[in-house]
Amino acid sequence: MVPRRDAVRCDVQARKALPMHVLETPRLILKPPTPRDEQLLHGLHSDPLVTTSIRDGISPTVEQSKAELRQYINHWERVRFGPWMVFVKEDGRARKFAGSCGLVICGANLPEDPDNVELVFCLHQRDCGKGIGPEAGRAVARFAFEHLKLEKISAFIRPSNTRSLRAAPKVGFKYVGPCIYNDMERKQFELTYASYMKPVVDQVLTLR
Repeated sequence: MVPRRDAVRCDVQARKALPMHVLETPRLILKPPTPRDEQLLHGLHSDPLVTTSIRDGISPTVEQSKAELRQYINHWERVRFGPWMVFVKEDGRARKFAGSCGLVICGANLPEDPDNVELVFCLHQRDCGKGIGPEAGRAVARFAFEHLKLEKISAFIRPSNTRSLRAAPKVGFKYVGPCIYNDMERKQFELTYASYMKPVVDQVLTLR
C-alpha cells in the first residue's frame, strides 16, 4: 500500500516520469495547460469578476498572462500536477472553456508550510453559479487523494471572495480559521482524506 503524506515531498526526477493526466467528469474535461492556451488564460484573468475577486481590480497585460501560463506549465513539468484548464463538454468533447482548477504547492506564499498543497480555481463570470466550480474541485480533490495519496489539501480564500467562500464547502472543505497567505489575510479551509471518504465525491471520474 502506498503511504499517505501530508505534502508532496518526493524526488522531482522521479515525478517527471509520471504522465500528465486529463480528468473527466460527467460535464467537464480538465486538461493540463499547453502554450496554446495563452489567449484562453489571458481572457480568463481579464474577466471583470476575476480581476475584482482575486487580482485587486487590475487586469493583466498579455505578457503577464504568458508568464503565468509558463508558471502553470513549469509546475506541471516539475511535479506532474498543477492547474488544469476546465472545459465544458458537448457531445463528449471539450468545447467551451470555463476556467481553471487544480493543485499547487504553496511555497513562499505559506512560509510556515511551504510543501502544503492547495486547491485553486478560477471561473469566467458567465460560468459561475452552474455548479462547474464544485464539480471541477471534487474531481481535483479525488485526484489528490486517490492518485497523489495526499493526507489533506487546503484552500486560502480572500474574505471578500464570497463566491469561492460558498463554493469551498460544496467541494467538501471545512473552515479552519483566518491565516496569513502571501502576506495577505485569508480564510483557510482544509479537506482531509478521512472526511473525503464520507463520501464527498458523488460523481464518476475518468483519468486519462
